[in-house]
Amino acid sequence: MTPSARDGSARKQQLLELAYAHVLDHGLADMSLRPLAEAIGSSPRVLLFLFGSKDALVQALLARARQDETGMLEAVHRARPEHGLARTGELVWSWLADPGHRKVLTLWVEGYARSLGDGAGPWAGFAERTIADWLEVFAAAQPPDRRDTPEGLAERTLLLSVLRGALLDLLASRDEPRTTAAVTAHLRTLEAPADGAPTRGGLAGDGPTGRTDRVTRTVAAPRAAVYAALLDRESLEAWLPPDGMSGRIEQWDPRPGGGFRMVLTYLDPAESPGAGPGKTSDATDVVDVRFTGLVPPERVVQQAVFESDDPSYAGTMTMTWHLAASAVGTEVTFTATDVPPGIDRADHEAGIASSLAHLASYVEEAR
Repeated sequence: MTPSARDGSARKQQLLELAYAHVLDHGLADMSLRPLAEAIGSSPRVLLFLFGSKDALVQALLARARQDETGMLEAVHRARPEHGLARTGELVWSWLADPGHRKVLTLWVEGYARSLGDGAGPWAGFAERTIADWLEVFAAAQPPDRRDTPEGLAERTLLLSVLRGALLDLLASRDEPRTTAAVTAHLRTLEAPADGAPTRGGLAGDGPTGRTDRVTRTVAAPRAAVYAALLDRESLEAWLPPDGMSGRIEQWDPRPGGGFRMVLTYLDPAESPGAGPGKTSDATDVVDVRFTGLVPPERVVQQAVFESDDPSYAGTMTMTWHLAASAVGTEVTFTATDVPPGIDRADHEAGIASSLAHLASYVEEAR
């Protein structure tokens, strides 16, 4: 390759990335070369010289969007898809539901829809190729003796349809807890055959129950104030312990990958929510919490590790605090998945409701 060809190729890639960032914000539907060129510091003549035509530029942008999609699918494939279709679906949905991917997914949906009515233009074949990409990854997650059967094809096609439909709903409604609950309900159907025999390929962290507990509370305060209370040490010590308990944080590192240790002490074990001995000792619960996702002011995702000699109380539970703007302030939805089976559901939800009530009082009084 000559130096001029190398320079042209590098400039083409640079402009493609700039154009891609632009269409993520503005979409492709009304894209015009002149405004695009001005926005990325180029000219229509340069874009036409490097890409050949507007249609070719659109094709390059769609290919760039597909590159992000296939990168995700390749990461899922590397994450040991032999663990099963349910686990693979869970990994894919985790990526789809991440607010940081909304722009590329909106562009993907636009390309998908446009390709359905454009059999010859730059959009042609986009939808068909993405379907093939997804089905290939799902097929790799199925047992070989099921993969090549009509039932296996129907199973992975249904999973694709559920994920695609939930994605469209999520992009329109921004209701992550509801759409995640729907996807999870379908993934559960992939975990065990009709005869009830155990299968490999369950969802991450599943124990004997694979249980999800969820509680919602409206707080009369803006999302930013509620989010701040989720990430402030003194605030957490004040509002997180449920009725009948006190709390002390021993370690504190509020960033993704960091976390904290909360020591919860029963004031009266016989009368506290979930009456009975603490999961760590007769009077205390020790919970190690790791921050796995922080999306201000929308979502906090944590993993809680319970220490106990009793395996029914030990385990790792994922906790998601989702904050949605409402007419009176913020709707806070707390979702716990993979709840240890020894934790009684009613007592657990009562404790969560108690903590949310304390959160509401704490934030509202501080205004």
